[in-house]
Amino acid sequence: MKLIILLLSSLLLLNTAYAQNNVYIIHGYGAKVADHWFDYIEENLQDKNTKVVKIALPNSSNPNLLQWKQTLKNNIAQIDQHTFFVAHSLGCITLLDFLSELDFQQIGGVVCVSGFSNKLAVLPQLDSYIAETNKDFSFKNKILNRKMFISSNDQYVPTDLSISLAEKLEFPYEIIPDAGHFLASDGYREFPQLLDWLQMVIGGVDEVESSYDSN
Repeated sequence: MKLIILLLSSLLLLNTAYAQNNVYIIHGYGAKVADHWFDYIEENLQDKNTKVVKIALPNSSNPNLLQWKQTLKNNIAQIDQHTFFVAHSLGCITLLDFLSELDFQQIGGVVCVSGFSNKLAVLPQLDSYIAETNKDFSFKNKILNRKMFISSNDQYVPTDLSISLAEKLEFPYEIIPDAGHFLASDGYREFPQLLDWLQMVIGGVDEVESSYDSN
């Protein structure tokens, strides 16, 4: 009996040590999965231990909250310490609303780029969408790694709105000078600061579990 328990424990540790990391990229209003820096993150992050999934949200120029959340549900198999989310702009509040309705123990990490939860003066067509979203962020303490990237001159999302959301979520944030809305048209076909952060936190998860396996 002891031998069986030992074997099962060894298998569990082995599976944990080599569990695959899943990184989901969630785009924003009017975007497609090949836009901006999304391909850059996939190409530089994906390897044998990390799978990157760029989720294509329907009708991105005329978004529907229920449709977008259903698409997330259809594409995200499970959420645990090996799950990481990268959300841009409207994708941030969509992701947060989605997570607020789920029952999970931990999330490996969440990073928001130009996140907001208030209405935007320059995009009144999104008012009803934003008003529908759930602003209950009580799950925030289940996020192991968290970050917000903010631009100093975002033409769509005022800096103070992103800072406000970061503070509500208790996300450390970094303000990047003159990054616009982190669009390709703002020069953001690459996003090294985001890539560095993802590599650091994913590497940290792998190192912790490898250390656990060796003890």
